[in-house]
Amino acid sequence: MARILIVDDTEIVRKALELAVRRMGHEADSTSSALDALELARRNPPDLALLDYRMPLMDGVTLFEELQFALGDRCPRVLFVSGSPPEEVRACAERPGLRPVGYVKKPFHLDELMKTVEAALSPAVVSA
Repeated sequence: MARILIVDDTEIVRKALELAVRRMGHEADSTSSALDALELARRNPPDLALLDYRMPLMDGVTLFEELQFALGDRCPRVLFVSGSPPEEVRACAERPGLRPVGYVKKPFHLDELMKTVEAALSPAVVSA
């Protein structure tokens, strides 16, 4: 069982991600706020973070950078969740030092989401 942090400013998406993660047998902490996510991660570092790529105040890429700064070696693997084209997300998310383990396209299908989450949690996957 893994601890997964979910950050999405759209409640229905956040709740769907929570439900899927819990059905997979993992623990889920979720929030709509990047600042709250940083506090949750500091208190109890997750194994994986599902970060909305586009959010108000702080986008997912900036949140990923902040998680790395705050947690160092305890920074979770990151999957970006977005309705934006994958090429756009990859181009922005692959800044020096940032290595997300994947991407989930909105709207997502439950089976695909579950496979992507399990693959991201696999010991064979290396991030950062």
